[in-house]
Amino acid sequence: MVPPERRSLPGERRKGPLRAWPGRDRFRRFLARAVALAVAPSRRNIAYWSICAATLGLELVMVAVLSDGHIYEWEKEVTRLFQQVPGRRTVFDVASFLTNTLSLPFVLLLLAVVGAAVAMGQYTPAFLLALTFPVHVLAQFPKAIIERPRPSAAYQGIDGVGGVMSFPSGHAEYVVSFYGLLACLALARFRSYRVRALIVALWLALAAATGFGRIATGRHWPIDILVSYAIGAGILSGLLWLRHALQTARAEILAES
Repeated sequence: MVPPERRSLPGERRKGPLRAWPGRDRFRRFLARAVALAVAPSRRNIAYWSICAATLGLELVMVAVLSDGHIYEWEKEVTRLFQQVPGRRTVFDVASFLTNTLSLPFVLLLLAVVGAAVAMGQYTPAFLLALTFPVHVLAQFPKAIIERPRPSAAYQGIDGVGGVMSFPSGHAEYVVSFYGLLACLALARFRSYRVRALIVALWLALAAATGFGRIATGRHWPIDILVSYAIGAGILSGLLWLRHALQTARAEILAES
């Protein structure tokens, strides 16, 4: 029988010591282990860090190089060549639909992919896929620093949208970082060589189509695309670094229990 002084009145929540959340301690150990794995100077981590540092350094160097707004002659020649290819508009439309982070269809696609990962219990992939968007936004910081002109009719034999903020290309960066992460996650779920080769081929084809379409329709210059590919690779390297630390920590904590 509960003593009178410990009985609760109707509708009153009983006061007493808080019960410990069974998973709280395990979650803390998971975070501690993940951080330890992430900062450990292993060969894998050093490789990831090196790629991230190299691409960030490249982006900063290109900000300085392109700050005067100069467009190289070889860029103009490549742009003219691409703008003569038949079907370029179709390639642009498809690639842009899949990489335009400012469009509602893509936002819905991103939410659907993240939601599907959560529904499957793949919380680490879901977190990383969602993380691609804010990192993508941060990677566009050169647009606030330099005003590199976009292709336009001001350049002989070239069609373009005109304006500034040509560097970097968010589409070219995101097709490498976001879809590259998707490809890596898919590769981990398939063992068939043919399926894995198909996944990589589709990713590379989409990346190539994105870059081609941005140049062929006068949105960006070749340097914008090439450097943005590298920036995307650096972001992808950072995401894979986090993925390894989080998944390894999770596996170790589960093994302990």
